[in-house]
Amino acid sequence: PLSLFLFTGVLVTNAYLLQKDKVRKPNFVFIMADDLGYHDIGLRNPDVITPNLDALASKGVILTNNYVQALCTPSRHALMSGRYPSASAMQSMVIQPMEARCAGLEYKFLPQYLKELGYKNHMVGKWHLGYCRDECLPTSRGFDTFYGLYAGAGDYWSHEIFGKYDWHINGDIHFEANGTHSQDLEMEGLDKVFDEHDSKDPLFLYFAPQNPHTPSQPTDEFLNLYPEDKFDDIRRKYLGLTSGLDAMVGKIVEKLENNGLMDNTYVIFVSDNGADPPEGLNTPFRGGKGSLFEGGTKSNSFVYSPLLNKTGYENDGLMHITDWLPTLVKLAGGKVMDGQYIHCC
Repeated sequence: PLSLFLFTGVLVTNAYLLQKDKVRKPNFVFIMADDLGYHDIGLRNPDVITPNLDALASKGVILTNNYVQALCTPSRHALMSGRYPSASAMQSMVIQPMEARCAGLEYKFLPQYLKELGYKNHMVGKWHLGYCRDECLPTSRGFDTFYGLYAGAGDYWSHEIFGKYDWHINGDIHFEANGTHSQDLEMEGLDKVFDEHDSKDPLFLYFAPQNPHTPSQPTDEFLNLYPEDKFDDIRRKYLGLTSGLDAMVGKIVEKLENNGLMDNTYVIFVSDNGADPPEGLNTPFRGGKGSLFEGGTKSNSFVYSPLLNKTGYENDGLMHITDWLPTLVKLAGGKVMDGQYIHCC
């Protein structure tokens, strides 16, 4: 598991500091892009305009052998539960918008572990782990606040999917979001998290933006970065959403720095699966979203933090999305025991 890397220098726990000063736990900002291709970041592809992602990745540790699941729901469940979806009845496709199903309530989620360690947990963006009961919602599974969509996709402006409205604050419908682009709403949500966070509390921010998942509806600001005579329509719109994603990451960096949090924060970036051709590129790998080839399961990933003791390189250690839960809990000063992944019946 990734937690083994704690002793090889890829991630620094600063265990002495945690033991000496239990108040100073590291902050975690976990960013999960939606359907971002392995080749769809500027440091790999000069056609893609992602200056914020490029800067963080190049100054941090690029994870070149980090695997995820091939689809949205299974990857998100694996992250939150630390369990393989095949062992948790979550491997079969994704949770559909009208489906009365959610990630098993018997599984303890990452923010629930962190809450026990004193963390304030906030989520902005896409849930996609079920919402058929109140107990399935993010605020019932360890998050103090939630702002975003429950389903796996939706119109970026109307926030409708199959004619049903899907934008929420905590457990309440937020109709006022109708007509405002998801990207702008998520920016507002990020502002609120940082503006209201007490820096004395350790922070876990899970940011799961809608970008660049279909439908391809970028704002003009970012669409116009890509000339029509160079890119076909579907690729151009996808890249506009990708650059919009980059701008949101830049917002996070700005807030961390302005609020004096960056020096004690791990910023972790992954994609939930590969891109869906022909929108995105998973070069040099075969296949894409929904495929078990590496184009579908190898994630565009990196870690940035001033807490890292070695930076500016690529690490090819084998990792899987299930490794993040025990790793973050360990970094927070806790421990996941065998059998602790299931906490009720």
